[in-house]
Amino acid sequence: MSGLTVPLSLPALVASGFVVSLATVAVPGPITLVATRLALSRHLSSAIWFLVGVTTLDVTLFTALASGAGPLLRAFGALPMVEIIGGIALLWGGTSSLRAAPTKRQPRVRVDNIEERRGFGSFLLGLLVAAGNPHYWIWWVTAGLAFVEAARTHGSYGLLWMLGALVGGVAAWYLPLLWALSHGSRLLGPRTENLVMKGMGLVLLLLGAGLAGLGSWRFWIAHF
Repeated sequence: MSGLTVPLSLPALVASGFVVSLATVAVPGPITLVATRLALSRHLSSAIWFLVGVTTLDVTLFTALASGAGPLLRAFGALPMVEIIGGIALLWGGTSSLRAAPTKRQPRVRVDNIEERRGFGSFLLGLLVAAGNPHYWIWWVTAGLAFVEAARTHGSYGLLWMLGALVGGVAAWYLPLLWALSHGSRLLGPRTENLVMKGMGLVLLLLGAGLAGLGSWRFWIAHF
């Protein structure tokens, strides 16, 4: 991605950022798995709040990189505790999927209060899963940093356009995905839907165990 540091026209740079961001999130990973699991649980708002949490961290990291914090973020992303916390978050999500009873359509009671609590928890989960994903940090301190530096040559205006392109690429993938899952889940019978959620829960457990185990091993090597 170092080639992006050469002068490019702003439209070409923004288009490149959008396409690369879209292609990156289209590859299945922990964030996509958790968002999909939340959408299939028929709580679309939970999946949206989860992605809002992820996007909040995206904007925070973009702002930090634009302010020259690349070396600091690279060091923080390499901390074993980041992997351990992220692994625990995935383990929690996988356990919840496996333990969840098949959903039933029932009249909704006190919707505002229920959605508020669920939204806050999903928002925090989005922050934790993103922060604990090593590939997330690798992208931001390599490709993400390259795009920030390239956009910096166009001033504050270029940085704003680049931020919009990167976030837009994420939204262009997840919004249609969540819409399709939300509508498609209504076509699944209770048994099939339950099997899908259990399968996703197992995948999350495996990812979480691997991530937490890797972080724990690196922490042990570094301090003992």
